[in-house]
Order: sequence, then structure tokens, then C-alpha cells
Amino acid sequence: MKIRFFGGIRQVTGSSYGLETPGLRIFVDCGLFQERPVLDRNWEPFAFAPAEVDALLLTHAHLDHCGRIPRLVAQGFSGPILATEATADLARIILLDSAHIQEEDAEFKRKRHRKEGRRGPHPEIPLYTVDDAKASLPLFETVTYDAPVRLSRGVVAHFRDAGHILGSAMIDLEVREDDGPKRVVFSGD
Repeated sequence: MKIRFFGGIRQVTGSSYGLETPGLRIFVDCGLFQERPVLDRNWEPFAFAPAEVDALLLTHAHLDHCGRIPRLVAQGFSGPILATEATADLARIILLDSAHIQEEDAEFKRKRHRKEGRRGPHPEIPLYTVDDAKASLPLFETVTYDAPVRLSRGVVAHFRDAGHILGSAMIDLEVREDDGPKRVVFSGD
């Protein structure tokens, strides 16, 4: 088992973690970086090929945990996004709203940069669009608290009530390896 940290370390936002076992690659959360010093990280390529990820497990619907999902999907992710029903419902609203804001911000920057005769460090395009957000919505699959979710022959997830926001979950992963079972818990916040 290999765990990688892609965000949510040394800063508050951008929660994103990877877990790899033989034959399975999953990610927990795909959050937007929101602190000014790390905003550039939203534009960087993912540290993995999105098309090679088998599933995304979502702890809750705050933007710093789900806000880059449309970008992940636009770059090739097509696996299931597993979340509680309330998290899936909230994420749909939040992702569409975020995409609308991304589009408005890009237009505002285009006008401002044209008026000031300058260019910013990133293209004057949205990080993702409303269409990108809509394309991610069919990938959501709901899970029930405490019910086992088999991700592979040797990996089972349990979504446990976290009490953080409506639908939030700690994700308890049981990983069976040759040297015995292991357990990893992602708390969300």
C-alpha cells in the first residue's frame, strides 16, 4: 500500500490524497486550493494521470475537498465518485456555483487585463466551466453510512458519519495485503 499527499498539507485547503495497492488506485478528495500563496497549484497538472484513477472517494462537499473535481474529469477521470447522498447533492450545487464563479472571474480578468494592458500568470480562462461541472455530475454514486463498499478484492471502504457538515464522512479503508490487513482512516477535516 502506498499513500500520497497531493494537497491539504502545509496549508488549509486543497485536500487530496492517493492510495495505491496492486491493481487499484483511488483518491480521497480533490479539493480547490484557496489560500492566496497556493492558488497557482490549481493550475498545475495533477501529479497523476486522471484517466488511471479507479475511483474518487469524497469526504464532504466543501470546496476545499471537492472543488477540482470538474478539472479532474475534464482531464480524463471517468471512474465513480463515491459519496454519501447528502454530500453528492451538496457537491452538485457547489460545483455548478463554483464553475459559474470561475467563468465570471475569467471574464472580469480579461477585461481588467485588457484595460491595464497586461497579462496575468495564468490564461484568462476559467479553471473549469459550467459544462465541465455538469460533465462530472453523472459520475457521482451514493453510498450509505457504515455499509461496506468493495473497491477491489482486497480493499473495502466504510463511510462513517463525521458530523462536520450534512453528509460528511470519515472514510475507513480496510486493505488486505500479503503481510496482513491494514486500516487507514481519512477524517475529512
